[in-house]
This record gives sequence, C-alpha cells and structure tokens, in this order.
Amino acid sequence: MKPVRSRRPEKAPELPEDRHAVDTFRRHLKRHAARMPEVVKAFERRWKRLGVDTLHGVGIPLRPLFIPRARLEALSAGFHEGMARLVSALRRDIGDPAALDEQVPVGAKLLRALAPGLDSPHTLSWFRPDGFLLKDRYVVGELNYGNGVLVSIGYTECLFDLFANHPAHQSAGFHRRDLDRPFMGWLAALEAAIDYHRPAHVVLLSHREEWPFVVDDSPRVRHQVEQAVNRLLARGLHVSFGHEDEAYVDAKGKARVKGSTLPVDLFVVVTISSSFIDHPQVLRTTAKALCGTHVGPAPIVKPLIGVAMDKGILPWANAVGALPVDCGDGTQVVAPDTWFVDGASRQWLLDNQRRLVIKRSFIGKDTVIGVASSKPDWAAAVERSANREYVVQRYQSLPRTELPVLIDGRVEWILVRVEFTPFIVHGRYCGALARYAPDAPGLVLSPPPDGMGMTMVHAT
Repeated sequence: MKPVRSRRPEKAPELPEDRHAVDTFRRHLKRHAARMPEVVKAFERRWKRLGVDTLHGVGIPLRPLFIPRARLEALSAGFHEGMARLVSALRRDIGDPAALDEQVPVGAKLLRALAPGLDSPHTLSWFRPDGFLLKDRYVVGELNYGNGVLVSIGYTECLFDLFANHPAHQSAGFHRRDLDRPFMGWLAALEAAIDYHRPAHVVLLSHREEWPFVVDDSPRVRHQVEQAVNRLLARGLHVSFGHEDEAYVDAKGKARVKGSTLPVDLFVVVTISSSFIDHPQVLRTTAKALCGTHVGPAPIVKPLIGVAMDKGILPWANAVGALPVDCGDGTQVVAPDTWFVDGASRQWLLDNQRRLVIKRSFIGKDTVIGVASSKPDWAAAVERSANREYVVQRYQSLPRTELPVLIDGRVEWILVRVEFTPFIVHGRYCGALARYAPDAPGLVLSPPPDGMGMTMVHAT
C-alpha cells in the first residue's frame, strides 16, 4: 500500500546526510531497480529460515543512511560525556534521597536502595538514546539507559545482511566494514566484563512481570531475543534467563540463579525496569542482591539505578548542567526544554498546544503531540497529566530525508521522518539504528505508526 501523504505540510529540518554518497547510491540503485523485488524476497527467506520475522513492505529500506563518521564519533563522545556528568551529579546528590526525589520523582526509598549501583564501572557501559539528528545538534528524546537494547541491536544484524548482499551498495563501491554493527559492540562490552578462566555463564535478567510482554506479545521481539542468545552461545558462553527474585549468593560466596547448576559470571539487565518503580519493596526483600554493583563476584551490567535514567530526569539534567555538551566538531548534544506538568500550568498548556509534547515519564508510555492532536484530545491529556508522572517538552519536528522502498513491486523514493538511535559503548560510536515513517507532522515512532521501518547507518 502506498503511504498517504500529509495534507498539512510542516517545515521540518533535513537529516544531515552525506549528499554525495546518497546521490551515488541513487544512481546505482536505478541500475539495479529491476532486481530489488527478488533481493528483498531473498532477504526475507534467509531470515525466515533462521526463525526471525522481519518487517515487510515499506518497512524494509533499500538504502542505509549515509552519515559522516566524524559526526557520529563526536556525537557519541559528547553524549557519553553528558551521561558521565549526570551520573556524577546523581552520585553527589543521592546522599539525600528525599531531596533528590523532589527533582527526580521515582521515590526516595527506591533511590536509597539503588544508590550503590552508581559506583559500578558498568554504569556507563552503553547507551542507545533516541533523538533528532540535526545539522548543528543531536536532540535527546529518550535516554534509554539499558532497555530495548537486545531487540533493537538484534535487528541491525538483519539489516547488515540486507545491505551486505545489496547489489547497489556493492556496485557503488561502498564497503560493508562501514556498516557498523551495534550487536558486535554490545558483545564486546559483555566480554570485557567477564573473566574467561572458564566458559562464562551469562544471565539475561528481566523483571518477572515484564518478561511475558517480550516472549508472548510480539513474535518479532521474541525472535530477536532468540537470535541474541544464539549469538552468545556461538561465542562459547553459557546463557540463562533469570528474574529479579532468582539471583542469590550461595554459601560459598558464588553468584547463582535459581534453576541452574552453574555459578554466574555476569548478570545482564535486559528489563525495561519500570516495574521496580511500581513494586520497590522487592529491592528490600527478594531482589535485594541486585541493588548494587555485583551479585557476589558477578558484575551487573547495567545496574538497576537505570530506573532513574528516563526522560523524567531531563529537567534535573538540564538544571545541573549534564546537558548540553559541546562536541569536538562544533555541534552539540542537547536535551529539549523539559518541565514536570502541574495543575498551575493548565492554561499555558492549552494556549500553547501546537508548540508542546506531553509525555509520561518513568512508568509506561503515553505521548501526546500537540500539533497532531485535536483540541479535545489535547485537553484530556492536560487533565490526566497534572501530576509528577508526566513531563512536557517543546515540540521538535523529526528531520526529513528520502528513502527508497518497494511499493507494488517497484522502487519508489518517498519522503520520511527519521528518529536516530546511535549505539554508544564506553563512549565510542558502534553503529546506529534509525526508525522512519512516511512524512507527516507530529509523528511518534513508539508505538509504531503505519508504514514504519528501520534502517542502519553507513558511516562515510
């Protein structure tokens, strides 16, 4: 089905791509256009044989994004610096959790329980922020301290396979080594935390209440988790799944997880973590072992203090100077102006609807874009958000570019809006995933809109 064009054109910034690379790719894709339906079918068949369900139709991109490597490396170093400042400020202020909770409202008892995690060397291991890549800055929409990593970087392995076997990518002279693979960076971060004196045992840790949403609700999500496990097994690692109440230290001081006879070498948190805000009491009882930096001798990657690293921390992050950060290439990493919603701001929110976005913070998702909402829907959002569970931000249009996709078996270039997700390991760029959807104002890419797809980045 052909995407529906927006009837309300919106001035949107252009995605800052390498135009020479895009034009070169366009010329070569034109030569191979007749082959592309079979190229896409072969791609889908390969992954179906591996038990992985890919996106389909417009959701399969026919080119990567072409972004200068220098820009990607500067962005990643800048974002890492901002997060280092944020962690340092948390470490400084968390000694008074009640006062900090006034600024970062996740609960004083929860902050007190998780404070030891700030001393972990793995607090800054990796990030995968979602944001707006603009000519002069990267605007951080979501910090994504730890959640979603396994699934999103798993899909980049599918995309790497697509472009590594893409005739236009090959004939244009682009090298597959410039298609950076976030999954490999994630593996490297895990292996750096493991003592390889014997085959290591890695436990992928999730919250008991969240795990069913991963394994039952979406086959595509489940397939990416299974792919990740298979790749860990291929590296010679033992892999188990565990929940928050199953990790413990045995009488000999070894880390264990219920249901396995092997001692644990590494706990990898793959949960979204918001359930710990709903039920913080478990961190004082059955999940107490997970509050710090290690379970016995086994490190936790990443520590559960990540429950505070959410869009709801951005008002405080801006106030303490964690962001903006000046990057080495003259650009910046910034956070949008962000405030907690309260009853006193009701009229201001109503008067400035088209300039604002309301987002639920810390727990769950509820995002309302003023420019894309009716007045009654916006008014309803204002009413339900008059508490410290929501923030309001200035609206920023997603940047626009043009991507080739298959429509009715033919290659067509369509205008799309792009959300950019770099994967950053120890402050270094390790690849990126970009979500796109047909051009329209007020797009939100989570939950996925009609026609959403994902592509990856070729660094030029």
